[in-house]
Amino acid sequence: MLNKKKIKFGKSFKDVDKIKSNFFSQNLKLLRDQNKINNLYRSQPKRRYCKACEKKLKGEFFINHKTKFIQCKNCSHINGTHEDTNKFANKIYIDEKVSYSKSYYEKNVKDFKLRQKKIYDPKVNFLKNNFKDHTKIKVLDIGAGSGYFVASLLDKKFKDAIGLEVSKNQIEFGKKIFKHIRKNPNKIQNTTYEDLKKHIKNTDFNCISLIGVLEHLVDMSEIMQLIKKNKKIKYLYVLVPMFSLICTIESIFSNVFNRHLGGGHTHLFTERSLKDFMFRFGFREHASWWFGTDMHDLFRSFIIQTQEKKFKPLEKMTLETKNLIDNLQLEFDKKKLCSEVHMLLKRK
Repeated sequence: MLNKKKIKFGKSFKDVDKIKSNFFSQNLKLLRDQNKINNLYRSQPKRRYCKACEKKLKGEFFINHKTKFIQCKNCSHINGTHEDTNKFANKIYIDEKVSYSKSYYEKNVKDFKLRQKKIYDPKVNFLKNNFKDHTKIKVLDIGAGSGYFVASLLDKKFKDAIGLEVSKNQIEFGKKIFKHIRKNPNKIQNTTYEDLKKHIKNTDFNCISLIGVLEHLVDMSEIMQLIKKNKKIKYLYVLVPMFSLICTIESIFSNVFNRHLGGGHTHLFTERSLKDFMFRFGFREHASWWFGTDMHDLFRSFIIQTQEKKFKPLEKMTLETKNLIDNLQLEFDKKKLCSEVHMLLKRK
């Protein structure tokens, strides 16, 4: 059912530049909100074992926005030195007053469709192009948000798609949008973590998607163990944040919103730790798409810094380099030194 293994590199940031414009205009607010979450994280118990390989955590460390991170000596995974506990997760993902996810859904149908087109349609196209017949694939999307990915899957004629999300606000918004765009609102459902585990255990869908979700799970291994036991699940599609140049950038520019390593991202994968982790639960890489926003984040950091210091000539020169971002980023992508990877995995 799969096409020949493929590796893809690069994606133009111009597609989402306008969508991410608030990273510039609201830098101080986003930074304050992120610092609140980081403070909460640092109040959690100390981490003793690696999030990925579960071996005793030892290795070299670095500091990012006052938070300490250790690279696991055993598997190379990047771990924050505190646990992302249930208390922490509930506060930032479910408590709607604090919710980490509340800024990740749009305000109307037009904005929803723009985000779907620019961000989620390309993901579905990548998935579609790596199956010989995608119309036989049923996708259970975990951490579905307001249903962008599910809407794209249905548009692209996958056999079926259902999304599960713990945030009530996101699901309420998504259901309203689904009615407007003539999609079945029952295709996205609010769930609890316990019910989510039951869905995975009992699903007959042959593909699970975890788009920007795996790294947010309190117990990744518990979810993966359930997926491993359900033999009807043949494929996994994941998007995870990677240890990359962006971590250096964020460590240097402490006055710039650290969107990558901070907040809900308390740990990061490396290529090795991701493949080792998946192999442990019976899955191997079939296709991957490497791209990132490292160069855009460097550009953003330069702009915010020069504006803050009122370096007008330098600000103007930096703005003139914007058209080089995609070309520079592609070089990092080709070497797999980028901030994220999309990976389609097949059961061994």
